[in-house]
Amino acid sequence: MTYSQRLLKQGNPLTRLAHRSRFSAVLNLLGNTKYQQALDYGCGDGWLLKTAYEQGIISSGIGIDVADYMLEACQEMFPEIPEFKFCKPEELSKVILPQSCDLIFCTETLEHIGNPEKALAQILSYSQPGATMIISVPIEIGPSLLLKQIGRYFANLKGNYGYEKYTLREIVSAAIMWDVESFPSSHSLKKDYTAHKGFDYRKIEKLLSEKVKIQQRKFSPFPWGGNLLNSTVIWVCKIENT
Repeated sequence: MTYSQRLLKQGNPLTRLAHRSRFSAVLNLLGNTKYQQALDYGCGDGWLLKTAYEQGIISSGIGIDVADYMLEACQEMFPEIPEFKFCKPEELSKVILPQSCDLIFCTETLEHIGNPEKALAQILSYSQPGATMIISVPIEIGPSLLLKQIGRYFANLKGNYGYEKYTLREIVSAAIMWDVESFPSSHSLKKDYTAHKGFDYRKIEKLLSEKVKIQQRKFSPFPWGGNLLNSTVIWVCKIENT
């Protein structure tokens, strides 16, 4: 079972709904526009690129990931489609030319990067002026965190789902006070590779607003619930210059 299949099929109805809604929302936000070359920064097993290709949204693509097993899974998913290439971030300059991509995906990735500004700078260097960029990150702060932790707890009862636990004080701080800096986490400790605990999506939105034009913000899986009842926030951005 691939990484994406695990997200979409395992867990419980709540966690499956969250992942399925996010994947669907990202693709639906592109509408009927066709793109020549996509860059998926944090591509995982390549599921998003493969689906966009099968739906006729993109003609070619480059997937970036730091994990060898994910890149191997990508190769298995694209065994006979030469228009797609996969590599690690430091190898990207050997694979494509600067400013060559008109569509950028970066979904559920920036929360795992200790220096998201550096990652965004690399992404922008390979983006055409006028390119579309879809960014999504999890909401791990505010009331949404309570719902997510409940869903993760029950999903983990079946085993092998995995989630980061919070103390009562940490839950009060993050879910009620909207404060993730008052307790230790990989984010507060400024580590290179980070996890979900201690992540504040509002910092990513501020960073994006300084670098690109945010055209739309969407919450998933319940758009009407805003940042109070959703697991994910998605931004549609336009790259005005690079």
